[in-house]
Amino acid sequence: MAVENVIMMDVVGKIKYVDKFAKDIFLFNDIQIVDAMHEIDSGRFILPIREENMGELLGFAQLVSGETMMDEKSFVKTVNKLNELYKGSLNLDMVSLAKGDTDLGRALSKAKEFENNLVLEYGEIKDINDRLEALEKSKAAYTYLDELDANMSELDSLENFSYSLGSVTKDNAARLKSIYNSVTSIVFHVGNQKDNEEVFMIVSPRDLEIESQRILKALNFKPIEGFSDEYTETPRIILDKINQEIKQHNEIKSKLLVDLNIHLEENRNDATDSFNTLSLYGNLSIIKKYMAFSDENFYFSGWISKRDKQRMEAIAAKYPELIIMFSDTNSGSGKPPTKLKNNWLFRPFETLVKMYGVPSFNELDPTPFLSITYMFCFGFMFGDVGQGLVLALAGLILGKRGVELGKVLFRLGLCSTVFGFMYGSIFGFEEVLHPLWIRPFDEINTILLAAVMIGIVMLLMAYVYSIINKLKKHEIKEGVFGKNGICGLALYASILGIVGLNFGIIPFAGVLTPMLIILAIVLVFLVLIREPLANYLMKKKPLYEETASEYYVESGFELFEMLLGMLSNTLSFIRIGAFALTHVGLFMAFQTLAIMVQNGVISVGILIFANIFIIALEGLIVGIQALRLQFYELFSKYYSGDGIEFKPVDLEINLN
Repeated sequence: MAVENVIMMDVVGKIKYVDKFAKDIFLFNDIQIVDAMHEIDSGRFILPIREENMGELLGFAQLVSGETMMDEKSFVKTVNKLNELYKGSLNLDMVSLAKGDTDLGRALSKAKEFENNLVLEYGEIKDINDRLEALEKSKAAYTYLDELDANMSELDSLENFSYSLGSVTKDNAARLKSIYNSVTSIVFHVGNQKDNEEVFMIVSPRDLEIESQRILKALNFKPIEGFSDEYTETPRIILDKINQEIKQHNEIKSKLLVDLNIHLEENRNDATDSFNTLSLYGNLSIIKKYMAFSDENFYFSGWISKRDKQRMEAIAAKYPELIIMFSDTNSGSGKPPTKLKNNWLFRPFETLVKMYGVPSFNELDPTPFLSITYMFCFGFMFGDVGQGLVLALAGLILGKRGVELGKVLFRLGLCSTVFGFMYGSIFGFEEVLHPLWIRPFDEINTILLAAVMIGIVMLLMAYVYSIINKLKKHEIKEGVFGKNGICGLALYASILGIVGLNFGIIPFAGVLTPMLIILAIVLVFLVLIREPLANYLMKKKPLYEETASEYYVESGFELFEMLLGMLSNTLSFIRIGAFALTHVGLFMAFQTLAIMVQNGVISVGILIFANIFIIALEGLIVGIQALRLQFYELFSKYYSGDGIEFKPVDLEINLN
């Protein structure tokens, strides 16, 4: 449950092995590819200077980026065509690619033969679809004139008049009606469109047609499309002909689709083989785009997990004269990506962490801490056995459908169920179960005090995370003397001690209070002078990055903000208890309403609605509030989230 160690892998091999090596990389999968040309240009791809490496070293002078050499578009086009024919049901089978024959020429030939066999049927269907689209457009156009008792040929052959059919918005329709008397045309309102526009037929004298068109253009008049010279009868007769033609084309299309589906199923195995092979070669071309090439060698770079080093060495051993080099994150090989490693319980919560930012490679992964505290806070605020099980079931269904947040919801629902037993609540009713702890409304002070205590514990853990993260980065100033460092933690603990002593929570107030006050003053002073003090201890000069007066003014304001933040951050956790009370109180309000109506059916309906309302709306609000506590009260203390996410091959490469 941490950020996994990654190392940079640089490879130099003979060009004749590039396809096989690229396939091994693709099947290895768990590697983030890096642009080798960029690594070489930046001086991070360094070959040891040895006699046996002279050819590879000399190749640096004539390198060409794979970006200028590779083109996967032809593969992608064929793959997408196969995917289109099978409606996305073909999936890349990594196991068969690892074991089976992946001859590119044979795959292209099979795919071409397969496509040629289908081109007639598929082409006919496409032509029919195009014709049906045109017919539907014509049908919509002539429908506006279905009451016109005149042949369209007569309208089209008018010598002194022209006509047009189009739509305008309701606002412009009102403007058009208001200027009927001044328009040099005859205007007929013939219908309305689905998008709330009104349709008009405009008949204009040919001599005044330009003037009419100018007015219509000002009204944003949109001509209706679909009229055709092939239709000369009255609109009703034309509509009958169009409907009959649509029916005939749909019958032909249905038969063709049946034949096509039979043909597709008969050739599914061949299509799958071609899809796999061409997808592989398309992906290999993309991988090779990240490589650099000389006349004889290819150069490849990528990040892998440190634990996969031996596996990669075993792959490299298959290729004669291949050179493989590894460098860790401290060797100047660029900023490493962050690869998270969490168990099944915490892994779904990585989505929430990434919403704030990806952990840096030298930063503690906050996922376990967020997972535990987020589930705990949600359950505390939304404790109900029945409603929790509903959330868990909804999360389970969404998770099975691939929605990552559904898996989070499943865990939150289970926590809500556990706290439901603690509170003795099931679907809002508190008379059925005996509470394992307390009923929130019976112990309001206990609930609110518990919420604050929970917040204090979480804040103390946030301080610990902050100290570890800053010391890992060798930030002595903030890690030891900073407001979220060791001094900040000690100051917060001493203030809590002073409060506890004076409220009688901790005994010996008379003796310990003065000592804690003196300690707090000393710690405040240390935080105030943290920059010059840290620079002095580390023997850095100058002591101040800016002038001393500017530093102390700025540091003084930061100190005030820190003390205010300690108070506000702590009290902010009262919302956990407040929402626990609100959850109970909201159902009680609905329950009172159900009793007041004195009607069994309506009362049951109110209670069912109450549970739906509480699960949907309050569940969302509680989830947001629990996440807000994580982001604003905790993450702001210890988490930077400025890392780069590790993206393995299958996440980087996409054929669509």
